[in-house]
Amino acid sequence: MIYTDLNKGVDVGSSAHLIELDGIRVLADCGMHPKKVGIEALPDLNAVLDDTLDFIAISHAHLDHVGALPIISRRQNFASILASEVTSDLSLRMLRNSRNVMVRQREELGIAEYPLYSFEDIDALRPKILPFGFNRPRAFEVEGKRVEVEFFQSGHIPGASAISFRTSKQSVLYTGDISFNASQLIKGANIPTRKYDVLIMETTRGERERSESYQDECARFIESVGRVLRDGGSVLVPAFALGRMQEILQLVKNGRKSGLIPSEFPVFAAGLGIDISEYMLRQSRKNAGVSFDKTAYELIQPFRDEIVPAKDFSQKGIYVFGSGMMVENTPSYAAAAAIMDHQENAIFFVGYCDPDTPGGRLLKKAKGDETFVFQNLGYIARVNCKVDKFDLSSHADRGELIDFALRCDPRVIVLTHGSEESRNWFMDELLDIAPHIGVEIASPSVSVEL
Repeated sequence: MIYTDLNKGVDVGSSAHLIELDGIRVLADCGMHPKKVGIEALPDLNAVLDDTLDFIAISHAHLDHVGALPIISRRQNFASILASEVTSDLSLRMLRNSRNVMVRQREELGIAEYPLYSFEDIDALRPKILPFGFNRPRAFEVEGKRVEVEFFQSGHIPGASAISFRTSKQSVLYTGDISFNASQLIKGANIPTRKYDVLIMETTRGERERSESYQDECARFIESVGRVLRDGGSVLVPAFALGRMQEILQLVKNGRKSGLIPSEFPVFAAGLGIDISEYMLRQSRKNAGVSFDKTAYELIQPFRDEIVPAKDFSQKGIYVFGSGMMVENTPSYAAAAAIMDHQENAIFFVGYCDPDTPGGRLLKKAKGDETFVFQNLGYIARVNCKVDKFDLSSHADRGELIDFALRCDPRVIVLTHGSEESRNWFMDELLDIAPHIGVEIASPSVSVEL
């Protein structure tokens, strides 16, 4: 088996994994780097020659896993796209929004190559997609060789999958992003214990242990939101449109039901998250694997007011805006500039924030005696509001991933989709606990024989 990590750096980045097993060529995921723009945001697609892939398999619909799919697909005329049923639908929605964002960035940032794909490119994906149900293996024949493909629920977001490929000689499991704990939306990962030759495993949370349980953090979030509202403030929750926004809406619904969050305060949302929420509601009615109810959806009031730096919102309430890391030129970034200088307000982060993003930088600031520069807005704010972080991460803890890897008992584990520090922690731990298992940290674009 030959493996090549096409992400251009040793980081979370743009997930794309070229797997060659028994002569069958698979690209697992094809994402765009969330911290880069233009061509630099793409994986190393030059390493994949035109019309050489047999399959493109997508683990889930976050853009760091699916964002470059139209680009690779138009160069692979004969490769089927494999994805779970929910991921198939969500991916097309996310890609359309991504294309719109690229058009805007071309105008605002002068990125000449944007957009990297057209709506026609996105539409051309649909006839290539073969949707999969979970735990329903399907066999394919490629030039006389049989490969069995199976998707398993990975618990990260609705539709997210771990994917296995088996031939008569070799087997590989690609975890994608994985969580073993149930969230407000879905159950945790459900992957049968089987032996694989190779395990390609994410390492996102390798740098730290979870300090509090998911349930305790949900309870702390609900209590904290209620306290801010009762004290006369507003709460801004930067949240990813897919998965995290719906999870926050569910938590607010629970908080209102328990009386911990006062029901008279409105809940505002903006952008793609509203469309995704409507889709999740429809899915929950027909898909037992998705839990997003009508009461949570009906909390949403679309936000249509103008956002002005330093000018607090006229209505006190809960503002659930994208993006989760408060990236420049997003609703949460603009909203933070409006509310930050007012001490009764709060900004609550609910997931991972890269230290180099505005959200990551804000989390390092102390209240009151620090300023925050909104460079894109030409505004400097004093950090007077409350800033807090709640660990609602939908990635498995590092100890859980170690236990899972040992249950699979592979011949080789490939560590990917995490920082250099995270991957090194996993390598040291695995070599100490299971010296009989080979461990690889693949260099970007360097093919390794496993």
